[in-house]
Amino acid sequence: MHARENGLTVPIIYNTSAYDSLASLELLDGLVDIYLPDFKVWEPATSKRLLKADDYAATARESIKAMHVQVGDLCFTGDGIAKSGLLVRHLAMPGFEAEGAEIMRYLASNVSRDCFVNIMEQYRPDAYVGKPKRGSSGEEKRYAEINRAVSKEEISAVRKAAEEAGLWRFCDPPKHEGFNL
Repeated sequence: MHARENGLTVPIIYNTSAYDSLASLELLDGLVDIYLPDFKVWEPATSKRLLKADDYAATARESIKAMHVQVGDLCFTGDGIAKSGLLVRHLAMPGFEAEGAEIMRYLASNVSRDCFVNIMEQYRPDAYVGKPKRGSSGEEKRYAEINRAVSKEEISAVRKAAEEAGLWRFCDPPKHEGFNL
């Protein structure tokens, strides 16, 4: 608050995994202008396996609703700069388009049909994905089910589910090789 009192006018953005406690979000109420949460997966078994937190989706649901209560739908200045609100990101993952569809339906039904959504398509296997499991003969791979890039069809399935749920505000990638302006 001191920075604003001294003339700071840029929006304050909180970039998060959405695995936030409601108590921590209460502390941010009035400080954050734009919430930028990820909503990664829907099923507890998926979040337990991939995120090591079986309560991720339940926590993300409550956190994102609380964020929306604080800042509302994403609003822009007259020249197209985001100034306040919620923008939810979902990284489409190979084989998990049904979970992405559930996330989109949840956002439309429980947050806002005007929720601004970025369905991200840049997933690439890295780190431990596809590497030999520790103690195995080398043939058994870690996270083999996501050891490939996401397909255009999988991304399209999530987008279609979002539109069918009533969402309409998307952060689409540019149709050229330049910046997304």
